[in-house]
Amino acid sequence: MKACTRILFMLLLAFALPIVLSGCKERMDTSDLSAQAFVKAMGIDYQNGQYFVTVQLMDFSAIAKSESPKAQKPSVWIGAGHGKSISEANKQIAVATQSTLNFEQLSVVIVREPAMVKMAQILDAVNRVRVTRYTSWIYGTRSDLNDIFTASAFFELSQTYSYIYNPLALEKQNSTVPPVTMQKFVTAFNEKAMTALLPSVSVSSKIWRENKRPITVQELDGVFAFKMKHKPVYLPLKQVTGVRWSKNPLYRAQYTVQSEGQQDAAVVGIRYAKVKKKELKAGKSGPKFVLHVKAYGDLTEMGGSMTVGEIEGKVRKLIEEEIMLAYTSGIREHLDLFNLEEVMYRYHLGEWKKTARSGDWLPGEKDLQVKVSFGIRRAGVFEMQ
Repeated sequence: MKACTRILFMLLLAFALPIVLSGCKERMDTSDLSAQAFVKAMGIDYQNGQYFVTVQLMDFSAIAKSESPKAQKPSVWIGAGHGKSISEANKQIAVATQSTLNFEQLSVVIVREPAMVKMAQILDAVNRVRVTRYTSWIYGTRSDLNDIFTASAFFELSQTYSYIYNPLALEKQNSTVPPVTMQKFVTAFNEKAMTALLPSVSVSSKIWRENKRPITVQELDGVFAFKMKHKPVYLPLKQVTGVRWSKNPLYRAQYTVQSEGQQDAAVVGIRYAKVKKKELKAGKSGPKFVLHVKAYGDLTEMGGSMTVGEIEGKVRKLIEEEIMLAYTSGIREHLDLFNLEEVMYRYHLGEWKKTARSGDWLPGEKDLQVKVSFGIRRAGVFEMQ
């Protein structure tokens, strides 16, 4: 009798199991990745009371590693919508999407210059979405968002290999304006004593070609500086390269120095640097500051007969000039690009309350003293004098 009961139970289980598994399979289908449109980058503009949102979608098959050569360039999927709010603009894109619009993979946010007057509202809207991350990279731009999102990536790779997704790769080759995450930018943007620097990106077709055809690639072209959440000021990269000496770390900088007659040239690559800002004792004319730079470099190219001492002296002078150009360019635009006010706020709070609490304080052009210590550690295979 017991044997018959056991056999009957096994038969019922054999019939019921496929039905149960079938139900599970149907439930899993609702979370199929192919049924979702993952937003990888978002661009925001603002004109005539309307937010214009552009999103770039990620194609999983385009970023999957494959040993076989790619037959064609991966497509770039871009959606655009507008509305009185960013959510309304996103909704317009979502209703025209053939699958679920998903922001869990958002890695890049780009804000066009006209929209920066609404930066506080933009940051609130983007970060209020539960699935977005504070680790996303954020940039400003004066260029067309479609041009940036459709710029070329090398070797027929996905857009996720382009500059805006991997800014540290360029920063480690040539440090300029440091890239910034959403978390760090929001912190500086909301801090009364800080000037928030937002890297600006654009596109260029002057450098690279595919065969003989010029290709458009993304590049860093300057910085937008925000203070007290006011309308930002744009400064081109050639004026603000010196801000790389405003904080640690600096990954790599390269300088070319020439002899007095400009007959000889040497190239030095700096891979180690330490920066320290300090406020000196305040005088009658207000607080003074000193910026200490300690750096070491390697001689990467040498033409002529300059000595080590000559090269080191010229590099020290170039670093000082670069820092002062960025500093004075900011002061003339009423900007504290080196965040000297933050030094006073953190280490001399009483003095900050007396002089800078109102928010309109600015150091003078001659209130920063720059002291640079630089030495060459390696000269390659050749001995130097």
